[in-house]
Amino acid sequence: MERNQNIEKRILWVAERLFLEKGFNGTSTTEIAKVVGCNQALIHYYYRTKEKLFWDVFAPRMEQVVEYLDAPLDEDVDFIQRISNIVEFYFGILELDERLAPFIVNELVMNPSRWEMFRTRFLRSESRSRAFSRFSNMVAEEIEKGTICPVKPIDLLLDIMSLTLSTFIIAPKGFALSECDSNERKAYLSSRKEHIATLVIKGLKK
Repeated sequence: MERNQNIEKRILWVAERLFLEKGFNGTSTTEIAKVVGCNQALIHYYYRTKEKLFWDVFAPRMEQVVEYLDAPLDEDVDFIQRISNIVEFYFGILELDERLAPFIVNELVMNPSRWEMFRTRFLRSESRSRAFSRFSNMVAEEIEKGTICPVKPIDLLLDIMSLTLSTFIIAPKGFALSECDSNERKAYLSSRKEHIATLVIKGLKK
């Protein structure tokens, strides 16, 4: 039993690495099996299809990304600081693995069927709907108080997410490949993070 569990975990680990490095279409179950050191039939036995393996690999990561909407909503800070915290949180996730941002764009955003699956599983669930409702209410309250300009909550979130993702996609060559000085990389990301937060906040203020 323990050996079977170890093989399952190794399949997931290898699949994640190859999906991130080569993308879904560039990765075959044959290659995954070869790296794992098992036969291809075993992968199909555990996961049936490559698409199911894809979701088994990345569902935990996607859930983590979506859950980061909740964290800033629980902080006892004003709305403007909360926006800075949201930027900070999303940067934190993407900094952990800089292959993740290009992967999200290539495998989710640019793939309509997979994007719809993502929205159904993670954005339209009851818990996610509650989180977004909380955020929407906060935005509405700030608009009512006159502290920010009228803005659609979904547009505000998309602005933050797209600006954050773009940092890791169009960053100077070498950053994502860890070929630059770590201090230089850290300084660049810190500067971009502050710039994005300032840009979004300035756009909100009257």
